[in-house]
Amino acid sequence: LWSTICICVAAVTSRLPLVLALLTMGAHCRENWYSYSIFELLAWSVLYVLCMYPVVLLAVLSIDLGSKWLIIGLRVPGSHSWDTTDYNQRWQLYLSIAPIRSFASGEHDFLDFFLGSQYLVWYYRALGAKIGKQVCLYPNGADPKMTEPELVTVKDGACIDDASLIAHLNTKGVFTLNHLLVGERAVMRTSSRLQQSAVMERRSVLLEHTLVLPADTVKTNEWRQGWPAGRGVLDDDDEASEENGENRKGGINETHSLLWCA
Repeated sequence: LWSTICICVAAVTSRLPLVLALLTMGAHCRENWYSYSIFELLAWSVLYVLCMYPVVLLAVLSIDLGSKWLIIGLRVPGSHSWDTTDYNQRWQLYLSIAPIRSFASGEHDFLDFFLGSQYLVWYYRALGAKIGKQVCLYPNGADPKMTEPELVTVKDGACIDDASLIAHLNTKGVFTLNHLLVGERAVMRTSSRLQQSAVMERRSVLLEHTLVLPADTVKTNEWRQGWPAGRGVLDDDDEASEENGENRKGGINETHSLLWCA
């Protein structure tokens, strides 16, 4: 029943900007509509439609953020068994409200219009995430995005592409939550995944299709690739550099710089 109600509300919300624009237009031109030319009526209609979308956006954003804090509250690390606590039920109730965000044209989630921008950073900060300065979040989208924002810390200058930050683990009916850390100027590339309790230290990199297992740590200036992730290995150029007596760390830094600019 709850899901049915949420789906109906989402369907109504998707048409709400146009309905409000038509009602406002009707109230504005009801008395002397015949005095307007067709071009003036069209101009007023477009203006009201453009004005109604931001109004509905603010209303939907308020409902989305408010329902999160009202239904779930502040998440804390710990275990939540499906049959002994109500956290998982409250989480599912909140997820059923998510379709209300898909009111834009083509039933797009309004977050899709903020990908890679500061607006998306502000949104996740409002949900409780700890995000530093000059952070780029999901420039190419992600599915899923942050599932537990208040347990995620992203330091200054980090970049997270179409990647997953998963702060929960569901094992035999026991749902556990713990923190995630993405260090300063760290990079998560497409289809990489950071699992519960994992840590990415400063300037570390996850290459495409990489899984970092729970409680694992990606060291400073280290890159990982694989499912599950394997550590970065020296290539021929790096081995030649070592034979010449050069520091291996310089090679890793150079590799990271190339990955960062790619």
